[in-house]
Amino acid sequence: MRMMKPDMTLFQAYLIAGGSLTVLGALLLFFGEKISPALLALPRSRAAALVLWGAAFAWFIYHLMTIPNVDLAGFPRSWLIALFGGAGLLAFKYLPDLLSLRGLAVLILFACNEFLGAGFGQLPYSRILAGTSYLLIIGALWSGASPYVLRNAIEWTTRSRRNSRLVGAGLVLFGVANLFAGLFWLP
Repeated sequence: MRMMKPDMTLFQAYLIAGGSLTVLGALLLFFGEKISPALLALPRSRAAALVLWGAAFAWFIYHLMTIPNVDLAGFPRSWLIALFGGAGLLAFKYLPDLLSLRGLAVLILFACNEFLGAGFGQLPYSRILAGTSYLLIIGALWSGASPYVLRNAIEWTTRSRRNSRLVGAGLVLFGVANLFAGLFWLP
């Protein structure tokens, strides 16, 4: 059986994961009060829902179009695209509440799939990225199934300067660990 080549290298995965977490953490750490209104508006924002759910929807349809036939369990590809495409579009009408948070959760899950694919079979060098990915997966599954939990976490983060700095410092720590592993630990 032929192994598929990952879409990104382990180095690229470390840079994307580490850079994203570091930038988000630095924004919360240094500009938490200035970005609080935008963070508080995110869960119910129609524009954010359009962007985040739309991107997640497009990535999912792309994934359905490129997945090997053997993974479709004998179902016709066109039927699955029509079924899930229709369900994704109907979400805009029938599930508009907290749709941006659901879209963010789906995007995190797809990104973690790419990160884990890049690190597959490259132990011990992929351990930090894999650990970060699994933590993100747990959070994305939890917030995708119960988006009000992420909304409450955003509200807690923006409630005080101390909270935003605490969350920001944690994200920077994870981000810098990934950047360090990508830049200095890889062979």
